[in-house]
Amino acid sequence: MAKTTRSQPTPRGKMAIFTAAAAPTLEETGMMDAMTFTVEGADESPISDAQLERMQSGAQLTVPFRQSGPGGFSLVSIEFAPGYLLPKHSHSSDCLYYIIEGGIVMGRRELGPGDGFFLPAEQPYAYHAGPKGVKLLEFRHDSAFDMKVYEKDMERFREKAMDSMDSAADAASRATS
Repeated sequence: MAKTTRSQPTPRGKMAIFTAAAAPTLEETGMMDAMTFTVEGADESPISDAQLERMQSGAQLTVPFRQSGPGGFSLVSIEFAPGYLLPKHSHSSDCLYYIIEGGIVMGRRELGPGDGFFLPAEQPYAYHAGPKGVKLLEFRHDSAFDMKVYEKDMERFREKAMDSMDSAADAASRATS
């Protein structure tokens, strides 16, 4: 069998076969610009090393497919740990999400396998992964986008995010004992 190498952007107008094994991380692709904040001073307190490690270990984002050039399609595979909390944010491109495993809580709605949601560009949203975590696919008609965060106090958000993951871990340990 041929050696697997990291996938590269596919030229538009060409058939493409892609594999999960060859998918680079979202960070490796450079598709998403660095986060910006809509509220001045929202991110004044730096994230601690422990919080950063916890947030990074709770999220896995890979890009199995992306086309080159403006308006090219992209597919991002996302896995979040139980209780993983996303800040209220938006992106500069339309996005369609489809849940494969686990679930999310978005406001008062719980979504599970086979469910999904569409967000137009610049639509703020937030959700957290359910008690089993979540695996979902993100489809875009763009291979470059931004992330604007609407949280007023990122230090407070990070505390809530840590509490959310702690609560999910505690519930999982109670369920298995």
